[in-house]
Parts: sequence; C-alpha cells; structure tokens
Amino acid sequence: MRSQFSTESRPHFAVEQYQPKPNVFYNLDAAAHIAGVPRRSILIYCRAGLVRSVFQPPYGLMSFTEEAIHTVRRIEHVRIVHRPDLPLLKTLFNLYEEVGCLRAELRSLRLQ
Repeated sequence: MRSQFSTESRPHFAVEQYQPKPNVFYNLDAAAHIAGVPRRSILIYCRAGLVRSVFQPPYGLMSFTEEAIHTVRRIEHVRIVHRPDLPLLKTLFNLYEEVGCLRAELRSLRLQ
C-alpha cells in the first residue's frame, strides 16, 4: 500500500525545488522553449508584470534569467490546475513574492 505522501503518488505536475544559476540569460525564443510555452504567453506575462526581462536594448531583444523561466513554469502550472484569470494570477504571484520576502526576513532575524 502506498503512503499518501510517497513520491510515487505525486502528480506529474508537482512543482519542484529550484535553484537558478546566476548570470545565465536566455532570449525570448529559448526561454519559451525551455518553459514549454508559446512566446506570446511570455509576452503577455511580461505585459501584465508577472515576469520581467533582464534588459531590453534599443533593438527590442528581451533576455530572461532562469528564475524568470521558472516563474513562467509556475504560472503555467497554476493556470492549468486552477484556471484563474490574468488579474487573479497577478494578485496570486504578488502574494507569492511577498511571502518569499517575509520568509527571507524571518530567516535573517533568526540568525541574529
């Protein structure tokens, strides 16, 4: 009998732990390919403020970090599982970001 929390019973869409590599950048096409989404989805998420490109030179090229690509994957996971609209997604990911900041603050207070 399998445990409710065994790794064998985990759904295939479970979000995994992630450590981005610093100073690694991907163009829009590569980021879309790695995230498994159309370029248009990334552009929509950028316009909504859910994902940020690292820099946009005057030539209009967008570059993304691994962290941004991971965020796109998290957005897609939430979209597939819960089907929220874009404003709700934005609110949810703003809350995720705030929780992350609060966790970091707690960690630093515990170390003092």
